Amino acid sequence: MNKNAAIIGTGVMGTGIGKTLIKHGYTVSCYNRTKEHAAQLIEAGASYADTPAQAIFGAEVVILMLWNKSALDSVVSGDNGLFIHSVAGQVFIDMSTQLPETAKWEAQEFEHRGADFLDAPVHGSKGEASSGGLWIMVGGKESVYRRMVPIFDIIGETHHYMGSCGKGFSTKLCGNHLVSTIVAALCESMVLAVKADLDPKEVLKVWLESDFRSPVVDGIGNSIISRNFDVSFHLRTMVKDTELIRNFSESIQVPVLLSNIVHEINKIGLNKGYGEENASAVVKVFEEMAGLSKLS
Repeated sequence: MNKNAAIIGTGVMGTGIGKTLIKHGYTVSCYNRTKEHAAQLIEAGASYADTPAQAIFGAEVVILMLWNKSALDSVVSGDNGLFIHSVAGQVFIDMSTQLPETAKWEAQEFEHRGADFLDAPVHGSKGEASSGGLWIMVGGKESVYRRMVPIFDIIGETHHYMGSCGKGFSTKLCGNHLVSTIVAALCESMVLAVKADLDPKEVLKVWLESDFRSPVVDGIGNSIISRNFDVSFHLRTMVKDTELIRNFSESIQVPVLLSNIVHEINKIGLNKGYGEENASAVVKVFEEMAGLSKLS
C-alpha cells in the first residue's frame, strides 16, 4: 500500500483522522466545502485541493467524513465529484454516519468505475480521532476490508468486519441509538439528583464505582457538572443522528420508542439554541423542565 490518502470533509472527525495519518507518514490531501474549516489539517501538513476531484488524484485511499447526505451529494456528484473521477485501484471509505441504503448507492457508483468502497463508520469523538483510538465498524467486500486493515490499525483502537455493504452503517445506527438514550438518561438522572438536594459530584462518583460505569457516563457526567459544553460531539449532530435512527428503524419496521422520545428532546435543545454546543448541553432542557436554573 502506498501512503497517499485523501480526506474529504475536515470537521472535527476528519481533521483528527487526517492528523493521525500524517503522524504515521502518510501524505494527505484534503477537501472541505468551507476551506477555513480545513485550517487545522493544513497546518498539520496536509495539502488543500480546490475540488474533490483534485483531492483524490493519486490517492490510494480516500476517507469521507461528511456531516449528512446533502454534504455527501455535494462532493460525489457533478463534474468535479468523486464518482466520475474515481479510478480502478482506489478504495473509498465512508466513515460518516449514513443510512445503509446510502452505502449501497455509493458502492454501486464507485464499483461501476472500478474503484472499491467500504462503509466504515466509527464510534468515538474528537479525542479518539486525534489519537488513533476510534472504534470502527466495516461493511463491504471482506477482501477489500482485509486490504485496508493496515490503515484501520492506524486510525482505530479496534475494527470489526460486520458483513456486506451497508452493515457498517447499520451497526453505527444501532450504537448511536444506545449512546443517545444513555446521554439523555444520564442528564435526566442528574437533574433528578439535584432536585432531590443531592451533591451531583458525589452522585457521579457512586455511578462511576458501580456496575454501570462507562466512559460515556464519566465524560458526559463531568461535562454537565463542570458546565463545560465545549464540542466533542455537537448537539445538532445528535439530532441529525436520531433522525437517521428513526428513518432506519422505519425501513425495517422496528419500534424505537426510547430513541423517538430522545429525538424530540434533542430537537427542543436545538430550538433553544444549544445546537453548536456539546450533546451534553441537552441537560439544560431537563433542568428547565424541572424548574432548575442550572445543575449545581
